[in-house]
Amino acid sequence: MQKPQGIISAQEAQTLNDNWTNLRAKANEAAAGQPDNRSSWYSLDDMQNFLDYIKEKNDNVNGVRFYLGVETTKEDLKGMTTIFMVPTQEQDGKNIDIEGADGMDDGVEGNPPSASYPQ
Repeated sequence: MQKPQGIISAQEAQTLNDNWTNLRAKANEAAAGQPDNRSSWYSLDDMQNFLDYIKEKNDNVNGVRFYLGVETTKEDLKGMTTIFMVPTQEQDGKNIDIEGADGMDDGVEGNPPSASYPQ
């Protein structure tokens, strides 16, 4: 098996988490009015099903882009950060979102939502 691009060590992950805590946590908590969500969890089955789904629905899919969003429709999560993903395709040497394509959200928030890395 070939090692995927972008693999980071546990220490690098810890550093990224600490950077977020130091540079973003207070602002996010102030905006949300409460400790904000720090992570989203997706099962391997859901991730694989999403990849299979977008490959079937989009002939030119070449990847997935992750976005940060803010939940406004679920009362118990209102104002909390969420992570959603959308399929991409190559166009003119760039990876662009496939407009109108279905994305995926509804990952399970951290436990508790404000828990940091690792959980």
